[in-house]
Amino acid sequence: MDTPPTAFQRAGRTISERRRLLGLSLEALAAEVGLSAELLRALERGEYDPRSLHLKAARALTRALDLSPGFLNLS
Repeated sequence: MDTPPTAFQRAGRTISERRRLLGLSLEALAAEVGLSAELLRALERGEYDPRSLHLKAARALTRALDLSPGFLNLS
């Protein structure tokens, strides 16, 4: 039986899908928002808590991906 995705995995999938929809490489997005490509990769895989991002980086990421500012709160 498959287990349902966690909130982190759902957020990561959304980040990955938006990035690809916008035609951004992982490295280009990472540079634009001031994160390492490794951290962004972990976010996309759902292995990193997006709520742990620095506020400035979280805002830059949601702005670059045209997501709601509250998207990363994962309440």
